[in-house]
Amino acid sequence: MFRALKKIVFAACIGVMSFSSIAAQESANQKKVLNVGCEGAFAPFTYINDEGNITGFDIDLIKELGKHLGYEVNINVMQFDGLIPSLMVGNIDLIISGFTITEERAKKVDFSDPYYLCGMSYVINKKNLKKYDSYEKLNGKTLCTQLAATGTNFAQKYLPKSHLKIFNAPPETYIELGNDSCVAAVHDKPVNDFFLARDTSGKFTSVEITQHINKEYYGIAVQKGNEKLLKEINQGLKEIEENGVFEKVSKNWFGYNILDSLKEE
Repeated sequence: MFRALKKIVFAACIGVMSFSSIAAQESANQKKVLNVGCEGAFAPFTYINDEGNITGFDIDLIKELGKHLGYEVNINVMQFDGLIPSLMVGNIDLIISGFTITEERAKKVDFSDPYYLCGMSYVINKKNLKKYDSYEKLNGKTLCTQLAATGTNFAQKYLPKSHLKIFNAPPETYIELGNDSCVAAVHDKPVNDFFLARDTSGKFTSVEITQHINKEYYGIAVQKGNEKLLKEINQGLKEIEENGVFEKVSKNWFGYNILDSLKEE
């Protein structure tokens, strides 16, 4: 009887060891998942394309960063004002969405090193470059801007004599510009850069506005106190900069490396 009991105990131990071994193997094979939050209406960083899919520079960037760090990236599209609350309660691991680094936000989240310096510019026809090579020369002219956007606010404040044609979205302003119905389209610099990178006419160029502008830095936000993930993100950003992946993604969306502006700064 004692021998039979020993056999039962031994078999049970073997079973437990086998189960533990399988569980350990499954755990080892399990992929790390990075739950990413973004909004879907901020081209060219995060926006829904014509096929209904989320796309943009930030989407490609976080996918490349996740791949480099060994994460499977899961994108969660949500309202902009819901991003920080979702991060704070742990529904997402990070935010990347043309997300400006501010002191107020930094009270609730931790930011990565900046990866983009945002400014403002205006697009004009190349034939008019000498005529309107500084924004002051636009005063009194017809300008195209976007409703409730920074470009409209800037023009109303610093170009008060101008006539503004205000549209719901940037593409409409570029159509007007192409029809010579305005002399310039005033927007955030990344919006204009996105247009120029994809324009095939070769008719247009842009001029950066450097006065009266509070430049904004974009960063990746993680949950307050998550030092491990923040360190991973910063190290990963540095490494994909060094291996050329960041530059490749940037040139695909903007036609140049957006890190250059940070280096100059």
